Amino acid sequence: MNDLFSDHFNNPRNVGMITDAHGAGQAGDPGCGVVIEFFLRFDHNRVDAASYKATGSSAAIACGSLLTELAAGENWRQVASISEKKLTLLLETGEEPKPALNIAAGFAIEALHSALEDSIRRKTFPVTDQHAESVLVAMSGGVDSSVASLLVRDSGRETMGVTMRLWSDPECAETGAPTCCSPQAIRDARAVCHALGLPHLTVDYTEDFARTVVDPFVDGYLDGFTPNPCTQCNGSFRFPALVGLADYLGASKVATGHYALLVTVDEQLHIARAADGTKDQSYMLWGIDPGLLARLEFPLGDIRKDETRRIAREAGMTVHDRAESQEVCFIPDDDYRRFIRSRAAVTGKGSLLPGEGEIVDADGARIGLHHGFIDFTVGQRHGLGVSAPEPLYVLKTDPETNQVVAGGRKKLAVRYLTVSGINPGHPHAGNNLVVQVRYNSSPAAVKALEAAGEGWRIELEEPVSGVAPGQSAVLYEDGVILAGGVIQTTG
Repeated sequence: MNDLFSDHFNNPRNVGMITDAHGAGQAGDPGCGVVIEFFLRFDHNRVDAASYKATGSSAAIACGSLLTELAAGENWRQVASISEKKLTLLLETGEEPKPALNIAAGFAIEALHSALEDSIRRKTFPVTDQHAESVLVAMSGGVDSSVASLLVRDSGRETMGVTMRLWSDPECAETGAPTCCSPQAIRDARAVCHALGLPHLTVDYTEDFARTVVDPFVDGYLDGFTPNPCTQCNGSFRFPALVGLADYLGASKVATGHYALLVTVDEQLHIARAADGTKDQSYMLWGIDPGLLARLEFPLGDIRKDETRRIAREAGMTVHDRAESQEVCFIPDDDYRRFIRSRAAVTGKGSLLPGEGEIVDADGARIGLHHGFIDFTVGQRHGLGVSAPEPLYVLKTDPETNQVVAGGRKKLAVRYLTVSGINPGHPHAGNNLVVQVRYNSSPAAVKALEAAGEGWRIELEEPVSGVAPGQSAVLYEDGVILAGGVIQTTG
């Protein structure tokens, strides 16, 4: 046992709970032999007092004691930058750290960050004056946001990483399916920040996310639409929340790992397609309030995905080869049918779930049965369970009659769309307008665009297949987003 370890084991600092703590957190498990609790009190931007309680091992006591000493009196940014590696390096004997020390250091840092998160939740975390050269980077634990944080840091500006704790289907968690913003994803994001010498915070948005993104998604399906939760999230939840959090933490800018660009057209900022067309995510960002664009940065907008991975690999980031998730973040197993039924039951909307109904052809003749129209979306080919001389596709779902209308591929083609919920209100006039109606679909040329109530009616130059009400219609001119909205009807 080295002197520093012995000192913190035999003479632990600040053992016990701070009765007026602004934040409290706990990590570990009696089954692992370690439980650490951590308590913080702030005075402006400084940790005025820190204390801990640890049981289970001398390593836990040493890590808790050293962490309180490192945190007390420091600015919260410095405290949020303390890494597991720092604790183990200060306490190890010069040989490889013992497994017990590694475990204890991990739990100590986890307890500290749980206390920081608790103080933000309770609004006892210090409000920080805005710094013109400070950037908040939204961190998911993946390669894109990790490289974004590196690029922002290397620009010479004060950088902090933040991970949003979001709601995810608890049934997937129980089965062991990977979940969005899981504890491991949060730890990965924190580890990237700490390896770069940056502070990291986790902020709990589970209830807000469920209310503004998850439940409208379920409601949309019950109303016969096929919602796009990512566009809903970015426009009504994620970016407004991140800018609000940046104001709270003193950051002037928010950066994310999205593949998109910001360009100025006629003295106004617009979102535009990324340099890597195969990874372009601009379609998902159409709903962002134009008034927020001046606060945003997309550091990956002008580089390709393979370059992002190269940068991560050369920086020694373990996430450099992580596979990308293709599922909706809060349904990790990608089972929409199960999820909609489960969530509707939990939220008291189980009575709205449809039962058995008819599958009909375009003329209304019955050709089969189904177990609920919510199991189908426009353009779907498989899963109809109907034999026919030609392949059948879902043309429409009708929640009022609980019918699914099916027909041949040619009947999927539409020439007109009506769109509502327009952002920013109206598109600029343009001669080369195209509209994208699905993520990763090819844009279609617009023949005519006219007002229709509080929305639009869009006529296409050529018919487009598989356009589902509830998806987004995004107007571009020369790769620049002019406006977007939600598809209501097609024809």
